[in-house]
Amino acid sequence: MSFIPQILGSVVHRLDEMISTLWGFVIACAIGLFNFFAGYKVALVVVLTAVIFDGIWGIAAARKQNKFALSELMRDTLKKVGAYGTALVMVMLIENLAFGSHQVASNEGTNTRFVVDIVATVISAVEFWSICGNILIVYPNAVFFRLLKSPLIGEIARKLKMSEDQVKEIFDEQDKKKSDKK
Repeated sequence: MSFIPQILGSVVHRLDEMISTLWGFVIACAIGLFNFFAGYKVALVVVLTAVIFDGIWGIAAARKQNKFALSELMRDTLKKVGAYGTALVMVMLIENLAFGSHQVASNEGTNTRFVVDIVATVISAVEFWSICGNILIVYPNAVFFRLLKSPLIGEIARKLKMSEDQVKEIFDEQDKKKSDKK
């Protein structure tokens, strides 16, 4: 019985990491609400779509850096689909085993799928965070994504294999060039 608090503690820790910024929290809440109302099928589709978009934007970011990474990114995308798919299917099976396929008494017609919603939300939010980093590499002046620039510095630095200070300098130079043109 002591493993349950460990698992819950791990989930809480990961969620804390993910939502440590305002935008991360907003994104996680929006994805969570969507997954909560949509069910298993949509949770799987949302996760798969997030992984595919991350792969597409990852390829675009690699091309922007004049790197050929198509085969490597495809392997990573297939690994993610396999890993995330396995996690979601296992959580679905465990949740159905624990709660059965019975209906919630107070809300007839709605299956319980709380844990699946949490797992799909965490996966989708993490992938969306990665997508935002890739978009800022490809298109650094994208208005919406510029709002996320400061919290994404670490993500972008990791993707570009640079230090955070170097990425900040690049963004500062771009901002300076943009203001000089005006």
